[in-house]
Parts: sequence; structure tokens; C-alpha cells
Amino acid sequence: MTNDEFLSYIKSRGAYIAAPIAPNQIALTNTALQQRRRAMLPAFMSELYTKTGGIILGNGYIFGPNEIPQGLRFPVPTIIKINEDVSNLPQTIGKTIFGRNDLFWFAFDAFGTCFMLDNLTLSPLRRYDDPHRALIDCLMGGKI
Repeated sequence: MTNDEFLSYIKSRGAYIAAPIAPNQIALTNTALQQRRRAMLPAFMSELYTKTGGIILGNGYIFGPNEIPQGLRFPVPTIIKINEDVSNLPQTIGKTIFGRNDLFWFAFDAFGTCFMLDNLTLSPLRRYDDPHRALIDCLMGGKI
């Protein structure tokens, strides 16, 4: 699956797709993640951010480099803010949280491997060979 196919699929399910970010924001996001000792954006996330600055589907979120407003609800925080908030948890060392729904957190490591994490302990529950499957599980889990 390509990012275009993924976005088309998720949009057909009613997802809100935030505006794409400027190319220099990818470099700035990588720098900010690296300074926080987090995994830098793998190729699939860098490419995704050229097409969208984040995604919302129900209570599922793919965090972007910029905050995503939600009207009267709290805005969806940035990928950098989320990773600052969990930086003191040893289970997240070497991983970058990129998504969340009511049931699970989602992260990738320095190799671009994605993981589903337990909502309370942030312990890995599932490893994904296909990053788009992780993105879909994150967003569709928010639609339940």
C-alpha cells in the first residue's frame, strides 16, 4: 500500500486530513525528535507529512508536526509534544509515539518498525511489518 492509497482509504472512512506541512518542517521535526532522544521520522512518515500534517478519525489520531484544531474540543497535540510528555517513561526509550486511539498508542523505532503499545504501560503488544497497517489500526480503532 502506498501513502496515496492509505489516504484515499482512510478519507473514504470519514477521516479529517490536515493540510500538508512545508518541507522544512520535516527537518525541524526530525531535529526536535533527535534532541529528545527519539527515533527520527522514517521514510513513510516523512512522505506522509508531505501529504498531510496529521489525521483524525473519531478518537484516533496520527500526530503531526503542528497542532490540529478540533473546534470546541482540545486540539490534537504535535508529535513533539506527545513525545515530550512520555519522555520520562523507560518503555518509550528509542521509540517515537506517532498515533493514539482510546485503546492503544502507536510508535516507531529507529528502523521504522511500528508497534502497538498498551494504553497504560506503553509496553509493546504488537509489531508491524507494514507501517500502513499500523496507521490503519490506529485510526480505525478510534472509530469503534
